[in-house]
Amino acid sequence: MSAIHLLVNPTAGGGHARRRARDARNALEAIGVVAVHETRGPGDETRLAIEAHRAGARALVVLGGDGTVSHAARALVAAKSALPLALFAAGTGNDFARSVGVPAHDFVAMSRLIDRGRHRRIDVGSVDGIPFVNAAGFGFDAEVVARLGRGRAGRATYLRASVHALCTYGGFHAEVTTTAGAAHAHRSHLMLVFANGRFFGGAFHIAPRAQLDDGLLDLIAICNAGTSRRLVLLARALGGSHVGCREVTTLSKSAFELAFEAPPDFEADGELHRARGPKVAVECLPGALTIVAA
Repeated sequence: MSAIHLLVNPTAGGGHARRRARDARNALEAIGVVAVHETRGPGDETRLAIEAHRAGARALVVLGGDGTVSHAARALVAAKSALPLALFAAGTGNDFARSVGVPAHDFVAMSRLIDRGRHRRIDVGSVDGIPFVNAAGFGFDAEVVARLGRGRAGRATYLRASVHALCTYGGFHAEVTTTAGAAHAHRSHLMLVFANGRFFGGAFHIAPRAQLDDGLLDLIAICNAGTSRRLVLLARALGGSHVGCREVTTLSKSAFELAFEAPPDFEADGELHRARGPKVAVECLPGALTIVAA
């Protein structure tokens, strides 16, 4: 039987992944042969995922956080690979694992799912040609990611940065056009989030109705508001009740076209990018990724 490839990002979760690497290996060795690969720098997740695909691995197990998972998944999507991706959570947010609904912190339970061949095809989003597995956003959330810098943020850190940005971020203007041709007014937004999964930011239930395999992305559009109202929206987003607020519009579609005044910054799975131009395409790639499921 082919080996299981274990991809370890030792820096994920402030070194938590390194400390749990032995537990992960032991759990996987109970069900088969394991080949362990450790990332040492940017781009290693992509390279190691492609190597696992080409080697005909039984599964690719990612021990790390959302960023590690995202980069490995992007490589598998680009290769049109059917290699099952298994999540061993060792980051700080682990939003995607929460959205998938697997016992990602229990490595023995996850190994049993791998052994049983419990696979699921899920969608992947794409923004300006960059794939994302969980969520991508413009405006406020991109501003928070920019302020956090390159470090991965846990819930407390993200919340502190979010509250500070709420008091200072000025908002932005954009027009959103859907595949049906419907357009939102070119108005001032606080944020536009395109969600494949339901959670982001390590704490927020941003898209309560999002489904990973419906061929759609959920747009959560929040218009600009004063600081006190922003705080209310942030607090309600912790439990998902923000979607009932007057400032929030939700829409589920397979594709969107965005028009900005200048090339915008955006975040995809917590990583900051600059769009190539003022017009940006966002789309769903149905069934593009295979994961190990409960």
